[in-house]
Parts: sequence; C-alpha cells; structure tokens
Amino acid sequence: MNSSEILGNSTSEAPSLDWIITLIMLGFVCVVGTVGNLLVLGVYLQHYLHPHVHHQRKQAYRLRGSTSTMESRIEVRIRTPDEESFGEPLTKSTGTPTFFVLVLAGVDLMVCCFVVPLTFYMEYVEMRPGSDFLCKAHSFMAVCNTMFSSLVVISIALDRYLAICHPLHHILTMKKAKILIICNAIFCIIYGVLGSATIKLAETKEDPLVKECTDTVILPNATTAEKYFYHIIQKGNTASFVLAILFVLVLYSMILRVVIQAHRRMRSLNRTALQQTRLSTSSERSSPEPVMEHSTGAHSLDGHLRRYRIRSKRLSRILLRLSIRNLVESKLWREIRTASVLFVVAVVYIIVFTPSLLAANQLACMTLVGYNSYFLNSMADPLIYCFMSKNFRKKLSTLIFGVCLRRKTDDKEQMLTQRKRPPSRINQIKNSANGQIQL
Repeated sequence: MNSSEILGNSTSEAPSLDWIITLIMLGFVCVVGTVGNLLVLGVYLQHYLHPHVHHQRKQAYRLRGSTSTMESRIEVRIRTPDEESFGEPLTKSTGTPTFFVLVLAGVDLMVCCFVVPLTFYMEYVEMRPGSDFLCKAHSFMAVCNTMFSSLVVISIALDRYLAICHPLHHILTMKKAKILIICNAIFCIIYGVLGSATIKLAETKEDPLVKECTDTVILPNATTAEKYFYHIIQKGNTASFVLAILFVLVLYSMILRVVIQAHRRMRSLNRTALQQTRLSTSSERSSPEPVMEHSTGAHSLDGHLRRYRIRSKRLSRILLRLSIRNLVESKLWREIRTASVLFVVAVVYIIVFTPSLLAANQLACMTLVGYNSYFLNSMADPLIYCFMSKNFRKKLSTLIFGVCLRRKTDDKEQMLTQRKRPPSRINQIKNSANGQIQL
C-alpha cells in the first residue's frame, strides 16, 4: 500500500509541513547513509582484500600516535575484547558475523543509492509519476527491502544463537551462510516481482486526467483473484516482520541465559579458588615454629599476621584479574560482544519498521514521516558500529589516516618531480662546458 492511500494525500497547492520534513529526512538518509555504508565497506573490505596494506597503515598510525610509556607498548601487543570480536574474523577465513555485517552494509548502500532517491522523487510528485514503470519499480524495491531486511535479521539472530549456545557443533559455517543469503536474495527478488504486480498507475477520483500509483485492491474493476493476491502479498510482508521480532526475542533471550550461566559459573570457580588459597595459606601459618623469646615473639607474630593479610589480598586480586582476563579473552566473550552489537541492530530495525507496517495494515494512523521512517534503518547501522565497536573506530581511523598519508605522499612526489632546472639554464651549462658561453 502506498503512502498516498494510507495518509490521504491531498492535491492542495500549499505543501504541508509533514511533506517537507519527509523530503528533508529522505535527503539526509541518502547522504549520511551512503557515506556511512561506504566507510563500513571500506574498513572491512580493505582489511580482507589487502591485509598487508592495512597492516602498514596500522603500524604508521600507531607510531604517529604512540608515546614512550609502557602502557602504549602493552596496548600494541595485547588485543582488547572489541578487537577480538570484530577484528579476528577479518582474515582470509572471514567469520560469519563479519560476513553478515558486509551484507547489511551492501544492502543499505544500495537502498541509500537507489531506493531512497526514487522514494524522494515519488513523494515529491505525490505518487503521480509519468509512467507505470516507476510505480512498479518503487513497489518492487520497497517490498524487497522490507523482506530482505527481515530475513537478514533472522539469519543474524540464528547465527549468534548457534555460535554461543552450541559452539562445538559449527552448524552455520561460512559456506552455509553464503548459501542462506543467496537463497534469501532470490526469494526476495521473486517476492518483489510479485509485489510489483499489486500496484498500477490509474486515474484518480478527483481528476480523471491525473494518474496516480494505486493499489489494485481499490480499483473499481479489480477482480476477486487480484484482491486475494494483494492480501497474500501484504500479509506475507507483515509475517516476515513478525517472525523477525519473535526470532530476536526468543534467540537472544536464550543467549542471555547462557551468558548469565557462564557468569555464575565463573564466580563459583573464583570463590572456590579463593577458598583453596586461603586454606593453604592458613595451613602454612598453623605449621609449628620454633619457640622464641617473649620480647621478640609479639613483634614477629604481628609481622606474620600483617604479611598474611597483605598476601591474601594480593592473591584475591590476582585471582580476580585472572578470572576476568580468562572471561574476556575467551571465545565466548568475543561471541557475546558481537551478539550485543548485532542485537542493537535488530532492535533498531524493529523500532523503525514498526510505524510503516502498522500504517500499511491500517492498524494505526501515521504521518508521512512515520510511514517512511523505515529508511532510517539503512543509515543507523554504521552509527551503531561506530558507537559500540571500539575496534571499528580504530580501523576507521587507520583507514582515514592511510588515505591522508597517501595523498600527502603523492603531493610531495609531485612537487619533487616538478622541481627541475629550466631548459635555458641547462643549455647554458652545456654551452659553458663546451667553452661557448652565451650571454
């Protein structure tokens, strides 16, 4: 169902504030989403396709920003959990989380480059284009975008559930993930072609000379088969969104349960190890000691108790640090960090798609901005990666630094090549060498 029928788009000459805000929002999404998704693809593809170039730029960036302190040296050698979660898969054996991130970035880039500009034009002309092809193309892209986004969110939730709750089975491998995405894309293309058949460029009731993109279900000459076909396509689109919500809620709740169990298990192991160290220390303390004089016995006993307390505190701190380090450096922690980022992506998808689908099913009265709010999802994903992944910010800084460094190097080389002696001076030197100086 298009926006003119949902919102009752009028033919008034004065543009409404809602219409102006919608056009501004679509233009903003087009610009920011294109730049953001290009940066995401640049960061991950450059590390995957040219790892040696990325390594050189990374070393140059670290040498430029590093200090002489020991902390900076340790930071270069030890990788943080964020680096493990989004950094380790970026090799020739790219992991499924990075693959899904690349798929999302590629789809969002196509949406910002093609779907959003077409929607901007359709809203600008109030869903009254000059040809029926534009109506069908807009419907095809909108249906494909909604359906494919739902299927990708379901695939990501399934991948995180299998990686965290069943880590030893390796069910969803890279090959299976690629096959899954290809099957989803083929299904969405077929579904989009069928969805484009539910809209036509027809005459309006107000003015027969003006043609508008109209759903086939409200045409006066619509058949029963066309009406059933329209409702099947619309309900299927809504069902994919509902399934995405259910998968996100169920699978991520199972992931949360596994995380809580792992945290409790780690705390119990911590407590047991601490009790064992205290018992061993107390047994050493209760061992027989030679009898000492009364004058020095009190001082030695106080010193022994003081040393025992200091030693027990140090042991407890060491055990706590080791337990946190084991949890942080474990594969489970890396998977959890990745799942947290992708869970936020799924939540943002649900939030921005809900107003549009409520309006499409006539369950709520939405404005034009609310109906087109699902395009914000294509702009939000790069911002989520930037705010939640420290390693992504580092890689983005490395990429920008490498581009600036390369441009500066090219400028210096160009200046050096241009700094040549003038031809007249060269001729004077040659003539002076031959003994024929020309003034």
